[in-house]
Amino acid sequence: MKKGLFYLKTALFVLLILFGVIGSNCNNLLDPTAGSISGTWMLVKMEGNLQDVCLGENLEFQSSQAVLTCPGANPVTRPYTYTNSVLSYTTAGISYDVTFTSVNGVSKMVLTGKGIERVLTYNKLN
Repeated sequence: MKKGLFYLKTALFVLLILFGVIGSNCNNLLDPTAGSISGTWMLVKMEGNLQDVCLGENLEFQSSQAVLTCPGANPVTRPYTYTNSVLSYTTAGISYDVTFTSVNGVSKMVLTGKGIERVLTYNKLN
């Protein structure tokens, strides 16, 4: 009897793990932007310490450079790296954890500062 209960608990545990893996893979299939920072994004929400960003800023990721353009201002170019869902502006020394969501069909990228109190939300333009 105890052996049967052990096998049942083990099977349920394995199923729960599998559902988590299968669910995350389905989410990636349903949201093709998951994990991709490429393209152009517009800053729509700012929270925390915000000395060098502006609402409405366009952010375009090119091969190794990010071009940041505030409305009515000249573009600023920054080198960056993006690895394991972490975006790092190399010369500025600022890093962000990156997550992606979709709200009402709009792809969003949320940058959460590492070591700084800052959360930036961008909408995908293209």
